Amino acid sequence: MNLFEPLRLKFEKPDWARNPEFGLLDTVLERHPELIKIAEADVLRGCLQSEFGRQDMPSVEQIVRAAIYKEMKGLDYRELEYAQSDSVFVSSL
Repeated sequence: MNLFEPLRLKFEKPDWARNPEFGLLDTVLERHPELIKIAEADVLRGCLQSEFGRQDMPSVEQIVRAAIYKEMKGLDYRELEYAQSDSVFVSSL
């Protein structure tokens, strides 16, 4: 039984004026969903489905977007963690 559905936020008209590189990234990922599929095997390797414990693992798409953001901005993992908790990052995706 699947109690949770993947969270996917979509906006009618995204505003990429502050971060045009995210607009390009979004367009590429939307037009080429196979890129997410390529990463899926690596992201999910070793993950076991369980009926117990937390069920809120980020989606493969969210992980790919965060990884691309990390590389685009030249962040280390600590900086990425901070950026993800900061509302500027969330509002720019």
